[in-house]
Amino acid sequence: MTTLSFATSHQCDLAAPPHLTEPLYRLAALMRSINRPFDATELETTAAAQSFLTSYARLAHFQDLSLNPPRGMTRRQWGEVRHRTREAGAGVDWLHEHSSLPNADALLVNGAVAVLRTAAQGEQSIRLVQEVGTVLYGLGSHCAAIALAEQDPIEEDRWTDAPTATSARIARAALHILIQASRIRGWDDAEEQCRIGLIEQACHLTQRMAA
Repeated sequence: MTTLSFATSHQCDLAAPPHLTEPLYRLAALMRSINRPFDATELETTAAAQSFLTSYARLAHFQDLSLNPPRGMTRRQWGEVRHRTREAGAGVDWLHEHSSLPNADALLVNGAVAVLRTAAQGEQSIRLVQEVGTVLYGLGSHCAAIALAEQDPIEEDRWTDAPTATSARIARAALHILIQASRIRGWDDAEEQCRIGLIEQACHLTQRMAA
């Protein structure tokens, strides 16, 4: 199939993969490494579904190209547009059949918390802390802040005989910061900025392991 120069709308590149796909797969691999296969499967299913989320925009875009082809479009390109239209229509049908998809942002935040809890106990802590930082950066602090605000506050952990390794201590510190962010209730600008600021602190802290 040819490369369509018309695959970009005025709003986004419809051919680009959704930005959460890679963080979801990365977190799924982390979940498998800490023996949480059910969570890993849920993350993988959600990651696979991300490509369908642009189906409405893709359908509208390619239908418009099909009905109103731009000057210079060849017959071969028009045929590809028709193929893309059918693909997008199938994606819309899939979304109608799977209307109860989990919230990807919430899965990423809660999964990151679970991995940090494991790292805080000294298990694979260096690798886990580094990978969680990458996942949170992939999600973005604004989306993470919204996800935290939409759910109950994260429960505080009580650590006894906690490992003293630097990576485990960083994991506990980053986890504590996320817990603080989750306890900020409300939706005004000051509260939102406070949540975002704390999440960015946690992200920066995890990157110390990569330094």
